[in-house]
Amino acid sequence: MFIVKIMEFISNKRMDLFQSMFFNLYERYNGDTDRFLEDWFKNHTYFILKNYFIEEYFKEHFEKFFNKRKNVIKSYVKAYWSFCISPDAKPNQIKVALDFFGIKELSYEELKKKYRSMVKKYHPDIYPDKKEAVEKMIEINHYYQILKAFLEKYGG
Repeated sequence: MFIVKIMEFISNKRMDLFQSMFFNLYERYNGDTDRFLEDWFKNHTYFILKNYFIEEYFKEHFEKFFNKRKNVIKSYVKAYWSFCISPDAKPNQIKVALDFFGIKELSYEELKKKYRSMVKKYHPDIYPDKKEAVEKMIEINHYYQILKAFLEKYGG
């Protein structure tokens, strides 16, 4: 059904955004996955749909859609947020993120400098291939969040 495809699209885009800013969202929602899922995914999608469709048209499908996906999304969010709780338990992710930015010694200043440099290079308003730029920005923000979480927990 068409409305379900739209819900899938909104949910997938929201997940992309979550991946790029998971540490900030962990802090904002204080690790409360249920409240986060309700607000970040369910309420946001409902609001978008309500702006473009008659509520009676999607309401029944909406509840089924989120009840079906809730546990999968929740496990995904918990996996990302587990890094925020204990970044030292996943040293490989730190190494991959450091390599991505080309950083040998992790510090706030160095991370911020490398992050800004990459954002300037791959920003969708500047980079010629918009689709590639968006994908690269998600990747940049993802690795930035990993290193930021590590620095927040252990300093640098």
